[in-house]
Amino acid sequence: MVECVLCTYKVVGSIPTISNYSFMVYILRTHLKKKYLLQALKDVYGLGKSSCFRLCQSLGFQKHFLLKEITDEDIYYIDQLLENSELIVKSDLQRILNQKIDQLVNMKSIRGIRNRQGLPVRGQRTHTNARTCKKLRRFKK
Repeated sequence: MVECVLCTYKVVGSIPTISNYSFMVYILRTHLKKKYLLQALKDVYGLGKSSCFRLCQSLGFQKHFLLKEITDEDIYYIDQLLENSELIVKSDLQRILNQKIDQLVNMKSIRGIRNRQGLPVRGQRTHTNARTCKKLRRFKK
């Protein structure tokens, strides 16, 4: 899914004119808001710094390529490269992680039980710490 939209129209008299160019780029249903392409691609779930750098390098973008200079063809190439690569991103990655957690819960392992209870899974202390896990436990129920 590739979209590029110029928006924010202002009506002067009876003729609509574009007053403020706000360039919106959507890649894999994620709105990219940052200034540079390398930083903006990190907003896609599953893409980190090194994978974004390799992606930009393979397409020939420089490190400080501005997002407002990107064309529709560039967006199409980025989208096609992400679809054809072996990277797992967005909903596929979230689904795989949730399946792994459900598998631990179904096996009734200690990690699965602690995850179900909303407590720290990796053996951390809970007497004085783990406030974040305990706060998130309220929202899971």
